[in-house]
Amino acid sequence: MCKIIKIVALMCTISVLVISAKIQSEEDRKKALEAFEDVEIPKPVNVDAFGVGEYLNFGIYVALPGVGKIPIKGGNGILSIPTIVQRDGHLCYWIRSLAFSTGLVGQIYPVNDTLESFVDVDSLFPWYFKKSVREGNFRDRYEIKFDQENNYAIRQDVFNVKTYHNVQDILSAFYYVRTLELQPGDTIPLPYHDHGGNYPINVIVHCRDTVKVPAGEFACIKIEPKIATEGLFKKEGKMFVWLTDDKSKMPVKMVSKIPVGSVQALLLEYIKGNIDWR
Repeated sequence: MCKIIKIVALMCTISVLVISAKIQSEEDRKKALEAFEDVEIPKPVNVDAFGVGEYLNFGIYVALPGVGKIPIKGGNGILSIPTIVQRDGHLCYWIRSLAFSTGLVGQIYPVNDTLESFVDVDSLFPWYFKKSVREGNFRDRYEIKFDQENNYAIRQDVFNVKTYHNVQDILSAFYYVRTLELQPGDTIPLPYHDHGGNYPINVIVHCRDTVKVPAGEFACIKIEPKIATEGLFKKEGKMFVWLTDDKSKMPVKMVSKIPVGSVQALLLEYIKGNIDWR
């Protein structure tokens, strides 16, 4: 039972891309950059897909073999845009992801993770990213500054590495996809950076679908983020995301396939953001 609870708790973090990277060498970073060297990254079509005050609360559940048909609830994940702030002289959306374990899971294996991205309100790329992780006895905390004008990612006293033009972080990438025109059959290239590593991602647009979650029933479009270059990454499993098939492309469901079952993030409640602030 303890092992099951640990698995549930570990999956309480809402990660946009279920991809973990090897520690990148200089050669690997260069190869990752070359993968998108001549690739055109689509520009935002709808900059009003989300707005200030948006609040999305997900329940996180895991279905494991041998524990019955009812998924185990391990925690909650909250995606929100609390306000607009100035960051290094740039007007930015403050985008935040909170993930935490609850109930028995939280008592046995506490999880409390926070991701923060400061995203330019016009260009929709990040200037700054912060991550704070607490999972059981494990702790990690770091901040990355993006020099978007010269294409560098910087962690003070740790690294200063070349990255993609208009690079995204793992949280801002999710919101960037929401601003794009998505049609079944499309493949969207999306470069992102995390902790000194460059990662070329393709977002596969699969199909239209109707999804029922605790927050209601929604007409959706189903997408899947995948690595664009084999060999640089370790794949942890497939992940599918259902976005509303409308202007906002709000996420309502995420499913991650893992070796011992699957994990689901289902929208429990939501508050639409204000898009009339400009």
